[in-house]
Order: sequence, then C-alpha cells, then structure tokens
Amino acid sequence: MRSRTHRVQNGLIMLIVSTATISLLWSSHITKDISSQIRNAFSAMITHIVDEKKDSYEIMGNEMESNIRIETENEPNRMDDNREEMENVIADIIVSSPISDNESSPDETESKIPTFIVAGTQKGGTEALLKYLKKHREIVPSSRYEPHWFDKVSSRHEYANGTLPESAVVNYARKYRDYAFNATQYKKRKNPERFELKGHPERITFEKTPLYMFVPKAAHRIKSTLPHTKIIFLLRDPVERAYSHYKFIKSRMMKRFKNKNLRDKHLDHRFEDFIQKDLRALQSTGVIPFDKNDPLALVKLDEAWERYTKLKMDRGASAWDAVIGRGLYVAQLRVWWKVYGEQRKEKILVVKSEDMRPKEDGYIHLEDIFDFIGIVGGRIKHKRE
Repeated sequence: MRSRTHRVQNGLIMLIVSTATISLLWSSHITKDISSQIRNAFSAMITHIVDEKKDSYEIMGNEMESNIRIETENEPNRMDDNREEMENVIADIIVSSPISDNESSPDETESKIPTFIVAGTQKGGTEALLKYLKKHREIVPSSRYEPHWFDKVSSRHEYANGTLPESAVVNYARKYRDYAFNATQYKKRKNPERFELKGHPERITFEKTPLYMFVPKAAHRIKSTLPHTKIIFLLRDPVERAYSHYKFIKSRMMKRFKNKNLRDKHLDHRFEDFIQKDLRALQSTGVIPFDKNDPLALVKLDEAWERYTKLKMDRGASAWDAVIGRGLYVAQLRVWWKVYGEQRKEKILVVKSEDMRPKEDGYIHLEDIFDFIGIVGGRIKHKRE
C-alpha cells in the first residue's frame, strides 16, 4: 500500500491549486496588494489546467495549514564560493568527446548514483530536508553542496533541448559523479567509511540543487543521463516563497557589495520593486497574461516559459531575481511531466513543504519520502534550535 503523499502523484495539479490559493494575506510582512499581484500572475493558468485534467487527477481534500511554516531564510548558497572551480570543470566538459569503444561502462553500484535528487523548489525547505536526510547512516549526500551540474554543464553532443545521445551518456555521467560524489572529498571527512560507496550498493545517495526544477534542460539531461534516479520536489506557498526569496537576495547583497554606496543602492529595492520587475519579464516573454479560452494556451505557455527561463538564466544569472517565476509550479512541472511521461508516477515525488514541520508527537515525519526512495524509517525527533 502506497503512503498518502506517494499516492497523490496523480493529484499534483490539485496540490498546486491548494498551494497557490492558501491565504497568507494577513502576514505582517506581505501586504494584500502584493499577494494579489503574485497570485494573479498564475491563477488563470492553474484554473485552466485543472479544468483540463480534473477527470484524471485525484483530489486532495485538505488545505495547507498556514500558521506554521518552515523557515529557510538561513539556507546557504555556496555557488559563488566555488564559481571559479565550477567554471573550469564546465570548460572541460563542454569540449569532452563521447566515450570510445574501449571505455568501460560503470558498474551496477556506480550507475545507480545518485538514488535521488532533490530538485526544488528554492526556499521551499530543501536545506531542512538535507539536514534530516543526513541523519540516516545509510543515506549519503553528494560531496559537493548543490553541484549545479545539470543546469550549468552542457555537452557539445546534446540536442537542443538538453537530451544526450546514448553515445555521450556514460562519459557525461561519469564526470558528473566524479564531481558531485568525489571519493577524494569523502576521504577528507570525519568517519570517511560512512561515505564509502564502492562495494556498498545498499547505500542511498542523493544531491540537492533547487535550480534544476526551474531549468528545462536540466530535466532532459537528468532523464537521459540518470534513468534510475528519482526526483523529489518540495512546494511551498508561492507568496511566502517569494518573500523568502527576496530576503535571501537582500542578505546576499549585503555580503557581496563591499562598497557602502553600491550596497545601499542595491539594498534600496523593495519587495514591490522585485515583484514588478519579474512581472515585466513574465509579460515580455508571454508567460502572462494566460488566456484560458485559447485552445493553444498550454502550448503557448510552454513556449513562453522557455523564453522566460532563457532570459533569467542569461550569462549564468541563475534566476536570482525570479521571485515570482520560481513559484510558478505549473509551468515548471509541465516540463518534467512531459519529459518523464508515464514514468513520472514512479520517478517523481511532490511534497508540500509544510508536511515537514514537527507534528504533535514531537517528530518530523518523512515516511513518505523514505518509502519513495526505498528505505525504512523517516520518523525523526525534532530538536528545537
């Protein structure tokens, strides 16, 4: 018998509706006007898609409670810290050639690394999930924090959408594993035997990079490169996510700009300013407005989303200011649904971030996630910090 969250995979659209319509308008830091602007950006497309799919999706009966939420404002983003190193690796990968006829294929253990990827959403509780998963001795995280491989590293042999031909997969995947699950890096850690993967097929491996969810090519690269790997998405109320995203940007600016005048210039931007800027980007690329009466609305949405993500990822920008776009779950997950097709029912798990909050018994319940990745457990004692 599948667990509750595992069963609601066919009800994902209703999950998105629930997530997108929970009212947090009375929060002290988000005004009703700003919340309305965010919700209006995607409410029409959600309604239309649900109308199209309601006969084939399971309906979730309970709304998300809004009083308690996972705080992720202190979630680190170390991408800038190793940017130069990552750029060198990228340069090496781009010029790589497909495997030669005498190159050995990966053994069974290696080919199943990673077991799963936490692919989004940003500010959705992925850091909290990482912390919980690391408590289990048989679950091994990547040696690099947020590898950003599939959103940053291309192969010259891949097709326009990011799919790799079979002849290039082994080489590309091996370089990914050498970078993200590096044996040398594991040996430098305390209790290195805890991270030994070779000869331990029973160990569960994973990485988390929330940007994967946003980048269409990442879905194609992962699907063609890691056919055994499962995907987990955490979805948080989009208004709360947007504000958390904004606060994260502000904190990064404080650290990045040493010059006081330059820092003050950037810090002068209000939450409303970021909302308006992203709304203009969504409008200019055609993501909004969404005409639910247009029979080609979903086709146009997919094309517009491709334009929008390219704009936001231009010159390695990493969608840092996509405060609304990163919360448009329908547009993002449509990409993954089409890439995985019917396999999505077994390969993709969607969880509400709020489900990871402590329950009345004092435990964090991750049984649904543990069941999905094929391991016993998931009941973690909550410690107040």
